[in-house]
Amino acid sequence: MEPLLDDATVSSFLPPTRRIIMHIAVIAAISLIGGPLLGLYVFNAPRGEMLTLSLRTGLGWGLSFAFVAAFIYTAWLIRTAWKGYYKHVAARKMDEFYRAIEGEQTKD
Repeated sequence: MEPLLDDATVSSFLPPTRRIIMHIAVIAAISLIGGPLLGLYVFNAPRGEMLTLSLRTGLGWGLSFAFVAAFIYTAWLIRTAWKGYYKHVAARKMDEFYRAIEGEQTKD
């Protein structure tokens, strides 16, 4: 039995590199802007003395969001690649099936 992935690479099942970089930039921006804002909101820092503590805590929240988003995005990329692979395999099998049917019909 011949391999089903001989004419395709893994990168052919993933979104374009430019789109992946754009997604990563958006995730980082949302995490690093939204995290500190959430940190300020959650800890309701009074003006002055607690502001630095809240900003540090907010950056921690932002980095935590970034890590969680990175795991979710990686899982999405893996799922997208698997779906592309299975579509490729199904298309290959259908092509082989149609070639086999046409071969049987031409023998008659």
